[in-house]
Amino acid sequence: MSKKNEYMSFAEFSRTYVPVINECIYSFYSNKELSAHNPDIKLAYSLLKEYCTRDGKRIRPLLLLLSYLGYGGAISDMQSVISVAASLEFMHAFLLIQDDIIDGAIMRRGKPAFHKVCDSSYNKYNEHIGSWVAIVLADVLMSNAVELISGLGATCMSAFLHEFAMIYERTALGQMLDIIWSNPEHIGDDDIPHTIASMKTAHYTVSGPLRLGYILAGGSNNDELQKLEQAGYAAGFAFQMRDDIIGIFGSEEDSGKSASSDIEEGKYTVLVQKTLQLLHDNTVKDQFIAMFKKNKKNKQDIQAIKEYIEKSGATEHVRNLIFRHGSNAKEIISQLQCNLLMKHCLIDFIESLFN
Repeated sequence: MSKKNEYMSFAEFSRTYVPVINECIYSFYSNKELSAHNPDIKLAYSLLKEYCTRDGKRIRPLLLLLSYLGYGGAISDMQSVISVAASLEFMHAFLLIQDDIIDGAIMRRGKPAFHKVCDSSYNKYNEHIGSWVAIVLADVLMSNAVELISGLGATCMSAFLHEFAMIYERTALGQMLDIIWSNPEHIGDDDIPHTIASMKTAHYTVSGPLRLGYILAGGSNNDELQKLEQAGYAAGFAFQMRDDIIGIFGSEEDSGKSASSDIEEGKYTVLVQKTLQLLHDNTVKDQFIAMFKKNKKNKQDIQAIKEYIEKSGATEHVRNLIFRHGSNAKEIISQLQCNLLMKHCLIDFIESLFN
């Protein structure tokens, strides 16, 4: 490995491999389109291809590839590994489709949410058809992810599939908790926001892909897997906290979905929980809780909730939390037995969360 590659930034790594991942996805669905004889099925593959190749960070497949290369994975097997990395993007799309239907979101990655696309594409004068078709095509995405994985060699298939299954089971249960605790009856000093952030995002976004890449490269050391879990969790939790701030104060361009959607949906996040802890005046706290728990929030409600959060100091507290988790992740990364490319890119990725 050249010195230049050793000090490649995560952005440079992304510019190198995102086009390759996108091409893999594009080719996969182009072949599906060609083989489909039914026009509705052909259209379905076309819609999935467009949705999965929309502009996105591709963080999960990138981290899998970075870990694979970081632990000395064979370059000769890169084509099949890129396909496996693309399977993580299929699973991400599968989860986003579900999430947008559950939340009633209308935008994703700057374009109409997938169920809205299906509604306009298969309009049979049935108000539910977009969501129904999107749910079924999300199942197709999951099947397609498994199809891409099937190209793996037998040596690591068992360990890989076990890790893969654990990642998405935990993510699905985190999503269940997120649904149950949106606009909750009770909010306070419980551990639910932390549990949701951990299960739904931290492991699924960072530690899972890193562990999968390590397994693909032939890694099996439990101590190293544990360190990847810990570093990935800390970085993933920081990632979720940053996303929570963007979900309330960011624009549609920042989040890729409707602005202030987290407030409208009553997402019980660490940011909301910290606001409650910092609002010492019980009257003010009760006002915030009553407004936050409203099923239908108007523009004035949303603005007031933002002001409560900002004035409480919760945003600054969560930014400090991001920094602490990021620092913890960087300390663990320095102890990993991977190459300098992976260490440098991971640290660069974490530092981007502070901006």
